[in-house]
Amino acid sequence: MKKILFMAAMFAATVCNAQVVLWNGEDKDIDTDGGFWNRADPTVVDDNGNKCLKVTLKANPGGWDQEHHNAALPIGDADFKGLRRVSFRIKMAEKHNVMVQLEGKDGAYNLKRVFWYDTPDEWQTMVYEFAAGPDNEKVTDTGNNVLAIWPFEETADGEGKTIYIDDIQLNGPMVNGMGVRSYADNSLTGEVKVTGNIETGHYQNTWDGDWHGEDFSDYDLIAAKLAADATVLDVTGSTYESPVWDVINAKCPNITIKLNTTNVSAIRKAKTEDNIMYNLNGQRLAQPQKGINILNGKKIIVR
Repeated sequence: MKKILFMAAMFAATVCNAQVVLWNGEDKDIDTDGGFWNRADPTVVDDNGNKCLKVTLKANPGGWDQEHHNAALPIGDADFKGLRRVSFRIKMAEKHNVMVQLEGKDGAYNLKRVFWYDTPDEWQTMVYEFAAGPDNEKVTDTGNNVLAIWPFEETADGEGKTIYIDDIQLNGPMVNGMGVRSYADNSLTGEVKVTGNIETGHYQNTWDGDWHGEDFSDYDLIAAKLAADATVLDVTGSTYESPVWDVINAKCPNITIKLNTTNVSAIRKAKTEDNIMYNLNGQRLAQPQKGINILNGKKIIVR
């Protein structure tokens, strides 16, 4: 029998820290450069109560070509922990390709990925996948020296324009503080506790002039790493928006999945098929209740 346990637990303080945060304006001082290189006048500002980075792209006053058309963040002390998906929020005045460039040890390689920004004057989350594409094997857990964000790629199109950037982080599910991707297939046995983000989504990166749009699913990734006889998947310390546990239940038919009742949206979306849950008396439930609930003919134990 498949079991899903809804656990009430206080984990809000750890969820935000489960990812590898490369930059967050909230811990930076206003009117400083926020730790960025002085290329496009980086300045920490307050944007409607949210501290973020403002950059103003400018003509190159000398030195490297197009150097002042990007915001460059030194990350040499960051541990990627097996995560290869970079995301950040950006706001600018027009639609355009936004490029991210990851510089490796001693500048030996530069990986470039591009994502399309299409919400002028609104914050948009950009997703860049470094686990796919050319030279992806060169991304290491340490030794990635600089992350550069080019709002208008390597062009002069953005000269004089102001850009806002925030919440640069590495995303993905983690086990024991390491990205799930780091584990061999079928290697996670017994009780497996997952932290970080469990997501499905789409990235539209390009690296050779053509778009390489691909869907990704962390649920599929976790399923690949779980051994078929894994007994418990504890995701009470993770965040998830569109739980698709079917692939995991198919791989591990006897696994117990521990969710968290504090994540109301996750519980609501976990109701599949007819989206109707009942108690043992056949009464329809708006939300799971403690005890045994029936969802699509299956018993769900709520603690």
